[in-house]
Amino acid sequence: MDADYDIFEIVAVIRDFWLVDAESYQRKYCSSHGQALVPGYYVVNWPEQIRVRRFNDHAVFHGPFKLRKEAQEALEWMHKEKELVLTESAELSSVAALNVTSMEVKKADSQRLHLVKPQKLSKAVAA
Repeated sequence: MDADYDIFEIVAVIRDFWLVDAESYQRKYCSSHGQALVPGYYVVNWPEQIRVRRFNDHAVFHGPFKLRKEAQEALEWMHKEKELVLTESAELSSVAALNVTSMEVKKADSQRLHLVKPQKLSKAVAA
């Protein structure tokens, strides 16, 4: 089984409240709704702020998938979507930074605000 230890992991739910993780260890799990998951393959992810990756109510299970290959395809899609969001965020941040005066930056920084000028931003993104 594969693991991306920062964000995602493919697991196999084998029976009620038991799964096999990416390192082939059997582990107990609990779901956010308190019910057992249907046996099959799942892509599991955690919120970014969670450092210790446990299969508890912080874990989000995506599935079930009948085949491991289907779970792997879903994992690859999730990676692409995450990269797309990060890329778009970086592009928006750089465009917003170009449309701001140094005085506005100092003021926003002192107040811990994010500056966005929608009318300029939409023109720059469309170009």
